[in-house]
This record gives sequence, C-alpha cells and structure tokens, in this order.
Amino acid sequence: MAESLERPEAVFFDWDGTLVDSFAFLHGAHNYTRAQFGIAPFSLEDFGRYFGQPREKLYIQLYGAENVEAAKGHFEAYVMEHHKEGLQPMSGAQVVLEVLNRLGVPCGVVTNKKKDLVLREIENYGWDNFFISVVGAGEAESDKPSPAPLQLAIERMGLPLNLDKTWLVGDTDNDLACANALGCKTILILDGGEAANLLENYEVHMHQKNCQELREFLLQYDLEALKK
Repeated sequence: MAESLERPEAVFFDWDGTLVDSFAFLHGAHNYTRAQFGIAPFSLEDFGRYFGQPREKLYIQLYGAENVEAAKGHFEAYVMEHHKEGLQPMSGAQVVLEVLNRLGVPCGVVTNKKKDLVLREIENYGWDNFFISVVGAGEAESDKPSPAPLQLAIERMGLPLNLDKTWLVGDTDNDLACANALGCKTILILDGGEAANLLENYEVHMHQKNCQELREFLLQYDLEALKK
C-alpha cells in the first residue's frame, strides 16, 4: 500500500497528536477549565474520547451551549500561560519536516485548533519556514471532518496541486474523513489498537506508527532525487 505512493506534490499536517505531543497538556487545560465550572475532572481515558473533535462541537458537549464562550476564555488563558513549557513536538516531527523541506515539497497545517495558538507554537519551535499554509478552527465554513478546511489550505497554498498527489497526515477519524471526502491521500500516524479500527473504516493510503517511521518512508524520495 505505502510502497506504491507517488512522491507528494504537497503535504498537509494535522497539529495536535500528529506533529505536537499535546494530549496530556490539553487534558490538563480542559481539567483546569472544568474546575472553573465546578465540574469533576476528566480521566485520561475519558478525555481520549473527545480528543481531536471539532472545537465548537466539543465545547458544547463539555460545558453546555450557555457556557461556551466563558469556557473558551478559561481554556485559552491556561494555554497561553503554559503552552511554551507544556507542549513539545512529537519525536521525529522535526526531521520529517526537514526531509520534506529538502525535497522541496510544500507543507501546510490543517487543524481544529485556533490558528493564533498554532502560529505561536510554530514560532516557538522555529518551524516558521516549514509551512506556507495554515488553516485553524473556524476559518473554513466548517472544521474537520469536513473537507472545507483542507480545501481552504490548498487554495491558500496557491499551487496547481493534483488532489491524488496531495497528502493529509493525521491521527484521528476527523483527519481521515476530511481527506477521503476531498480525494486526497490519507496518511495515518498512530500506534495502538485504535489504528486498526480506523484502518477498517476509512480509506488509508499509508499507515505508520510514528513520525520516525514516516521519515524512513520519505527517504526513498530523497534517494530518487540523488539518482537523477
């Protein structure tokens, strides 16, 4: 399956859980927010069922429609205060981006996280030169799993891309559904039992357990370039 993939014309990445190890941090941020409303904290397992869901839907489910704006305020205050020390790139994420940069493959980000937060994190990691298109929560007509944010990210890139040579790399059902709906290649980066369920229910063109494995796969394109 993976071996037959042509070199991509562009690669778009999900953010949290794909390039950034944010699960524990976001778990803490939501537990802080829940405490402001006197709601019992999440266990890690309970939070996992909500991880990666569209932002507007998530806040209604967790805090009720009447508390959405207040909850966002508490959550964002926590994130802004703690994100520099609380968030770290996934192991191997930087080398994946470096390989794609060396290959001249343009990259972007398609996330259900607010764009201003993502841009701050990109700057913090020194990744400014890796991405030419970033689409965050609420920028398109709807968030992932809709294909709208990926379509917008492609338009912002401003290149004549073939969708079947455009990759979306992610770790959740929202990422796979988004790319499947638009006709792009789906690259699943996920270890553990949940991967089997996603592989069964979505069209997945490549599955790797982590960024290090994705890097190893991408190196074949590096070798092809050297042979020319």
